[in-house]
Order: sequence, then structure tokens, then C-alpha cells
Amino acid sequence: MHLPAKAPQSPAVTARSPYEGGTREALAYCLRREHLRRTTRIAFVVGLLLTAVNQGAVILGGDASTLTWVRSAANFLIPFVVSNLGLLSGRGARSGPAPTVGSVDDEH
Repeated sequence: MHLPAKAPQSPAVTARSPYEGGTREALAYCLRREHLRRTTRIAFVVGLLLTAVNQGAVILGGDASTLTWVRSAANFLIPFVVSNLGLLSGRGARSGPAPTVGSVDDEH
């Protein structure tokens, strides 16, 4: 009796959660010099553009209130947080080889 050959078994790919290891590990990862350099540049450029578009006239007109400055600060803080979350999610995606569709031969 001839049994069909089994397809080679690939190691199980377990996608690591980008937040695995807790907040302390995530902060340490985001605070690496090479990551901070990138995320702060992103936050600076996006923050400047958002502030110019959304509060520029008020600031240049001399009518900026405390709320205007709080909104301006948020224009820098939010892109910084988002770019760090992207950094963390990319870290999880790079933890192992991506599974490919049809990588295992299905015998029917």
C-alpha cells in the first residue's frame, strides 16, 4: 500500500503582539535613540503643518488663547503617539516570517 507523501511541516508562525511584554518594554522600545529620532521628526513636521492650517490665523492675528496653545500642543502630541503605535505594530509584524497563502500542499 502506497501512502501519499506528507508535505513538509513548516514551524508554527505565532505573531507576537506588538504590546507583548507590557508597557515598560514598549516604552523602552519607543525610547531607543533611532526610534525617537524618527518619531519626533514625524511629530514635528505633522504638528507644524496642523498648527499652521488649524491655528495659524489665530496665532498670527495675536488672538491666541490658552485653548489655542493646548490645541497646538495636541497637534504635536497626537502624531508622536500615532507614530510610536505604528512603530510598535511594525515590531510585532517583524517577529517572524509572514505566512504565505498556499504554502502547504492540500491533497484532495
